[in-house]
Amino acid sequence: MQNIPFLFGVAGLYLLLVVSPGPSFLVITTTAARQSRRQAIWTGLGVSAASVVWAGLAALGLGMLMAHMGWLHRLLQFVGGAYLVWIGVKTFLGASRPLPHSASVTERRDASRAFRDGLLTNLTNPKTLAFFSSAFATLFTPELRLGDKWAAVLVVGLMSVSWHLLLATVFSTRHVQARYARAKRHIDRFTGGLMAFFGLKLIFSRA
Repeated sequence: MQNIPFLFGVAGLYLLLVVSPGPSFLVITTTAARQSRRQAIWTGLGVSAASVVWAGLAALGLGMLMAHMGWLHRLLQFVGGAYLVWIGVKTFLGASRPLPHSASVTERRDASRAFRDGLLTNLTNPKTLAFFSSAFATLFTPELRLGDKWAAVLVVGLMSVSWHLLLATVFSTRHVQARYARAKRHIDRFTGGLMAFFGLKLIFSRA
């Protein structure tokens, strides 16, 4: 029988991460508002896949690995931070670019690319890196059974998919998209600046 209190602990701790705004939240909501629900859903699935990867690594001993290989932690921080800065600068510089008038233009964007954007954003998310290599990793004690570990990964996956699909649905409504179109320049500059800030913070953080 699975360790129910442990799984509730996993769910409660992960809930604090998944609902707090960050790079993953931004990439899903902006994709939903400026492109389409379909693209936002694929982006959300990419974000969720990355969460499952991180949770699986935590179950396999990510926290211990990071504690003994500080250089690897720093490498992940630098690569992740550089990616977020690149995304932020790209978004900021494209703020004045008008949205395409034809819906077919946005629909032609490959679903695999949207999935990749979500996956890479969450794999390089500074909050995600810190969470799964520290707080979340402490839940996986040596005596924990293998079945409980993978049940925890499943809980993370289900919660992540549910939340990110909700974001994709809500922010792709016509009302939200219309409001975004009117304030696109300001929203994109704010979003791009925030993404770049997250990236620089990750690059220069010592932990």
